[in-house]
Amino acid sequence: MLGLLSILFIVSITISFTEGKIIRVEEENKKLEDTVKERTKELQEEKNRSEHLLLNILPEEVAKRLTLDNNAKIADKIENASVLFADIVDFTKMTSTLDADTVVGALNSLYSRIDERAKREGIEKIKTIGDAYMAATGLFGNEPAEKNAVALVKFAQGMLQDIEDFNATSNVKLFMRIGINSGSLIAGVIGKTKFVYDIWGDTVNVASRMETSGQTSRIHVSENTMSLTKEAINYSEPVEMEIKGKGAMKTYFLV
Repeated sequence: MLGLLSILFIVSITISFTEGKIIRVEEENKKLEDTVKERTKELQEEKNRSEHLLLNILPEEVAKRLTLDNNAKIADKIENASVLFADIVDFTKMTSTLDADTVVGALNSLYSRIDERAKREGIEKIKTIGDAYMAATGLFGNEPAEKNAVALVKFAQGMLQDIEDFNATSNVKLFMRIGINSGSLIAGVIGKTKFVYDIWGDTVNVASRMETSGQTSRIHVSENTMSLTKEAINYSEPVEMEIKGKGAMKTYFLV
């Protein structure tokens, strides 16, 4: 009987010890699971922040390609693009008479309005260069050239409305020249640090010339853009201009 009791006591002690060890193991596993879940959540939040930052720098389509392959070479030939340049008139003179906070505040307020419009209307902002604003359509997808051009011209009309709205409430009055051209171009990402998505080619150069040879508060387009949009947009009679690097060109203003 004593032997049996001893055996039962030992068995009871062993079971209690084993159960206690199992409980401790389960508690440790639970802590480990909680730690893994918390770390996974932190990593996902960090990934989301990185992707959001990337989308603020690059077009969504380009960001996706780089996310899949960090070493992907982004170099595309675009056939049906339209390009817009806009520039603040007499901005350099303005910077010499106003303090830095006023100048930067005015630009930020105006271009934030235009950025919101670009996002709403599906326009790809390329960059700002000082006081100049550069945007394009037709860089992604397979929309017809006509649709891309009309979208950009209507965006330009909206920009002029944004400027009017800005001037209605601002002590600093800003005015723009806007130029647009349509055609083929090269697009890609250059650099490894502070990299940038940019576009190049004759189409881009002519768009810039349309802006510099334009008029205050008017939209100046090339014959290419006019031909693509004439069914939807009203234009002036052709104005022949000597365009730097191109010679005499027929150009048009919106009316």
